[in-house]
Amino acid sequence: MNLSQKIFMTFFISVTALLCITLYLIDTQAEQHEIEGIISDFNNTQRKFQHDLDARQQHIQILSSIMTTDQKFRSFLSQIKDNFYPFSAEIGRDTGADFVFMLDDEPSIRAVYKKESHLTLALNEYFNVFEINQHLETALSDSKMISLAKGLYSSHFIPLKESLHDDYAVGLIIVINEINDLWVEKFLSSEVKYQAIFFNQGQIIAKNTSAELAQAVLDNRHAILETGRFYWQQQRYIGQLILFESDNQQAGYILSANLDQALVAFKQLQQTILLIGASILALGAFLFIWISRQITQPLRLITQGTLAIEEGDYQYRIGYQSKDEVGQLANSFNTMAGGLEERERIRNTFSTYVDPVIVAELLSQPDKLKLGGERKQQSVLFSDIAGFTNFSEKLPAEILVKILNEYLTAMTHEISQQQGILDKFIGDAIMAFWSPQICDNQHAQRACETALNMQNSLQSLRPIWQKNQATDIFVRIGIATGDMIVGNIGSEQARSYTCIGDNVNYSSRLEGLNKYYGTEVMIDERTAHAITGLVVRELDTVQVKGREQGAVIYQLIGRTNEIDAEQHHVLECYQQALQHYRAAEFNQAAKIFSQLKQDGPSQIMLARCETLQKKVPENWQGISVMLEK
Repeated sequence: MNLSQKIFMTFFISVTALLCITLYLIDTQAEQHEIEGIISDFNNTQRKFQHDLDARQQHIQILSSIMTTDQKFRSFLSQIKDNFYPFSAEIGRDTGADFVFMLDDEPSIRAVYKKESHLTLALNEYFNVFEINQHLETALSDSKMISLAKGLYSSHFIPLKESLHDDYAVGLIIVINEINDLWVEKFLSSEVKYQAIFFNQGQIIAKNTSAELAQAVLDNRHAILETGRFYWQQQRYIGQLILFESDNQQAGYILSANLDQALVAFKQLQQTILLIGASILALGAFLFIWISRQITQPLRLITQGTLAIEEGDYQYRIGYQSKDEVGQLANSFNTMAGGLEERERIRNTFSTYVDPVIVAELLSQPDKLKLGGERKQQSVLFSDIAGFTNFSEKLPAEILVKILNEYLTAMTHEISQQQGILDKFIGDAIMAFWSPQICDNQHAQRACETALNMQNSLQSLRPIWQKNQATDIFVRIGIATGDMIVGNIGSEQARSYTCIGDNVNYSSRLEGLNKYYGTEVMIDERTAHAITGLVVRELDTVQVKGREQGAVIYQLIGRTNEIDAEQHHVLECYQQALQHYRAAEFNQAAKIFSQLKQDGPSQIMLARCETLQKKVPENWQGISVMLEK
């Protein structure tokens, strides 16, 4: 994806994200606001409904009180024998009731008023439901919804007393309205803009909406009770269920509203915003494409130049000329390319004299060009061609230099392959070391792998050299691991990035000890303990010249998968003999060493045991002192 595409995608994603977030906020906030408004309206409707019922009860109580306090009515009441119908009819007409029942204290129905002739309600069958006796005993006014098998009834109870101060009743007036569609329309239509249904025992008693929707609301009453929502005909509805009595789960009413219909205005607003946002996006996309091309065209030239530099073409220059920031960037690029070209020329020249790893480190950290060093724990390798002086005298100078260059090139390659740093050539000798920062602290392992690879490389070169009448070339290698000083050492006029210290000298001594023991690669104890996957042999404990204490030396044999059973047998026997030797049991050691006739170190140790048998030294510690380097 190029820069123009990235700029366009950034613009497109930003505007699209802003548009989506706006639409999302409108949708979620509007929906939440509408839901809260509907629920608030439900609560207001419920309170208004209860208030109207309470007001109706007070109205009935006032009318009844006026009538029952009338002297004529009191006279009839004292006689308990006249017809009470005129009074019940008057109460019914004034209150708009469907039924008015007047009872005595037996209780027996003394008068019945029906608003319409077809209305039926056998009150004497439901004395227990209406709690007639309880109302007579308490002599208290009351209002409640009565749930019967055939419907719901709004009922108001007015006790009749001989004296207004009595705490008992001699009769009871019951004013009843049947809950039906007309009743709902009368009580709720002026305030409620939502659907309302009244139910009893799973049946719709009254409603202010279509029968189909009312049935759907009733069928979802359990969902409304649990979540306050339900779905019908792929529309979302908000609902609230109110029970007349908490103990009676079969009677109550449900208020519901179509949420999706309430959100139509917000959906239209979303569509308008979406249309405006799409228009802005299209116009902005056109402008951004034009602007991005003006910006990215010169940047492409700089990109091409950067790729050319990356591929090594340091002569590449950008021909873009402008006074703006991009033009300044192009000029800076050309200046940088010139500097890189000069730096690469220095690097290529310098790398033919100094190891490329050192060149890279010095160029990246110029402070290291100063005289000085730091202490590091690393591994150092010394190698030397065995008998080089005699070998060089037998060949013409041209052939000798050719063979030596091929040898040094091959050995340098093996060192570089294992991330080693070539320190210097000393004639035919090579010094190299492994920095822990470069090889992830695997310096001992890398040095030993290099030594084995150097020996393998010689095997492939010997047939080529034999064609030039050269004798077989053998190389002795010594490796030591430990603390040493690494840095620029020398004078202000001439210096070398190298390492010095006792362990550096010790690796040189180990290289020389190969000649005495007849080995090719010798390593110190630290190196032997730091490597894995390689086979080593503990040779001896020696005190080299320049050291006051003895140290264990090891021979590097090869890789674990390259050692056969016969070689393992030789190594085991040598180890047993070495234990006898260190215990001053020279006779037993000599017997084992004498069996290993083809093993050079065993023959050296055999000769030493034969000498020591003649005169066992006092305070024997098993340390061989080397008087020569």
